[in-house]
Amino acid sequence: MESLKHKLHRYLPTLLLVTAAGLLIASGWSLTHWFEAHRLNQAFDDRSLLAQSFRTDEHLRAYSMGYLYAREGHFREAARAFTLAEAAADPELRARAKFALGNLYFGIGLKAADIESGNGHINALAQIELAREAYKSALRIDPELRDARYNLELLDRLSPPKRVEGWQRETEGVTLAPQKRDGWASMKDNTRRGLP
Repeated sequence: MESLKHKLHRYLPTLLLVTAAGLLIASGWSLTHWFEAHRLNQAFDDRSLLAQSFRTDEHLRAYSMGYLYAREGHFREAARAFTLAEAAADPELRARAKFALGNLYFGIGLKAADIESGNGHINALAQIELAREAYKSALRIDPELRDARYNLELLDRLSPPKRVEGWQRETEGVTLAPQKRDGWASMKDNTRRGLP
């Protein structure tokens, strides 16, 4: 019977060679992903990302393009890019894409609410409702996404139908203080606040 020491001497070079090859492959894979992330960051910084074509399964690239489009005011293209990013397998990216769509709709709704410049409040309410649904979807995927929870609560506090609904529910014929009438003081601090 061969001793353990002899077996170790016999198989050690092969074991070391297999381990070294595995580490080399893993480091090459990591280096490739790092280089791709570096290229994406560079293209994002110099805005050349918007001129590049991409496949529909490149969800992170679509999310980045949506962010750039939204920053430049191209809302339709931003919505398309964020919608592509929503199909990502990564739940964090999916939640972030839905949150970004909510922010996009929220911004459009606020802009549409400017009646003095000729915009209508009906379009604003529709955009606000889309934003609310996007925030709820983001929270369904990632309940710990505090930004989405905050924005959803902000929408509920600012939205006229929600303020009236809360006022009617709480008054029962009694006049509320002005700060409660407009919805700002009626929200209680609890763990389910802002959840869909």
